[in-house]
Amino acid sequence: MAFSNFVLTIVGVGAVAMLMSKDLKSSSAVLRRNMRHVRTWLEEQGAAAEQAAKNDVKQVAEHKPPPPGEGSKPDVPKQP
Repeated sequence: MAFSNFVLTIVGVGAVAMLMSKDLKSSSAVLRRNMRHVRTWLEEQGAAAEQAAKNDVKQVAEHKPPPPGEGSKPDVPKQP
């Protein structure tokens, strides 16, 4: 009886270990796939941010300041 309990325990522990290793392999595969997606998203966002920054710099460089007297000072009513 003791020997059969020992064998059943070894089989049970082996089955749990096998299931855990399979679970670990599938979890790591899912994690790798998710990391690839996240890296792709970050690269896309970085490229979009870089393009937006270039457009902003181009707009600032092309912007002409208003002529003197127009919009350079706040509108303050003259006091009598």
